[in-house]
Amino acid sequence: MGKSFNQEWETVHSTQEWGMYPTEHVIRFIARNYYNVPERGKIKILDFGCGTGAHTWYLAREGFDVYAFDGSESAIRRAKERFAKERLSADFKVLDALEADYPDEYFDAIVDNVCIYGNLLENIKQMYANCYRMLKTGGKMVTTCFGKRTQGYGTGTALEKDTYVDITEGALVGRGTTHFYNEEELYKVLLNAGFKNIQIDKILYTDRDIQIEQYIAIVEK
Repeated sequence: MGKSFNQEWETVHSTQEWGMYPTEHVIRFIARNYYNVPERGKIKILDFGCGTGAHTWYLAREGFDVYAFDGSESAIRRAKERFAKERLSADFKVLDALEADYPDEYFDAIVDNVCIYGNLLENIKQMYANCYRMLKTGGKMVTTCFGKRTQGYGTGTALEKDTYVDITEGALVGRGTTHFYNEEELYKVLLNAGFKNIQIDKILYTDRDIQIEQYIAIVEK
């Protein structure tokens, strides 16, 4: 199996402070679907490409049975240090995203907050298919990616249609490979992976005058 991890992320996580707190759309996804379950400790959730563990931290504090991996050794080390300090528990691994090897039908939910997008389209399709495999029947996934109205789209080196590396402007400079979507393509990729009940929300905003377009998809097995 090939590798997908871009070493630029190891540089980021070994030299920069990264986010420590969860994003609103992940909190909303978890709250709407899992806050009312009778025993949270029996709900298995995977933080797919967890970085330094901001969402893993949130999920663990909320009492879920949490699993997390990232390709960056520095990111996982930082996450483990934070968890030890705060006496929280999660199952952490250093893994390439193409090599996530958890059992079939294992997770009740998967959280992908801008990890899978950072690949060639063929790798993206493999990752979504693997997420489908790992989810229990009826399980849900939230996945976040970037749209073509994001500043930096079309810059850098094109690896294939709508996939660029060495982006020269915008928020994705120094962030390795990015595949930019439109809504129709994202829907088709998720549908072809096997998912159903696909709901896609769109956010267009500016951050320090840099335009960013994100798609937030919630899907079910």
